[in-house]
Amino acid sequence: RFDFLVTNPPYSGDHVGRLVKFLASEKFGTRPWMMLVPQWVHKKLYFTEAFEEKGCGGVRRKQGPFYLVPQKRYVYLPPKGMRPKKDSETHKKSAPFVSMWFVWAGTSEATAQCYEWLVSNLKMLDLEGEVDVARSKSAFRDLRRRG
Repeated sequence: RFDFLVTNPPYSGDHVGRLVKFLASEKFGTRPWMMLVPQWVHKKLYFTEAFEEKGCGGVRRKQGPFYLVPQKRYVYLPPKGMRPKKDSETHKKSAPFVSMWFVWAGTSEATAQCYEWLVSNLKMLDLEGEVDVARSKSAFRDLRRRG
């Protein structure tokens, strides 16, 4: 038994889909979670089914997770020898995808409160200009359109 889950799954194969399914399962229940995964995950059928249609922990939700979107692309350092040598330092360190955080606080109400608190306190947390926060998939799309 645990209170929270911290993991860095491989982003290939069915790993992310299995993680999403687990987070939405009755076994995981209504525990809060955050997952750092590629942006494209929000478009996948397994995400839509798990978090928008079935609910989380077997509980139907009014609203899904919110998104914490870094304004600068994260740089990942692969283990030594895992990528072929490149002339550019940037390409050695960058993942082939853009990442963002998916945030769920355990219930729709708690997630809404967490979102409101975060938006109200970005400046105090010294995150203003570092991240964007989107409450829904459509709000995330609007962020991307604004560029």
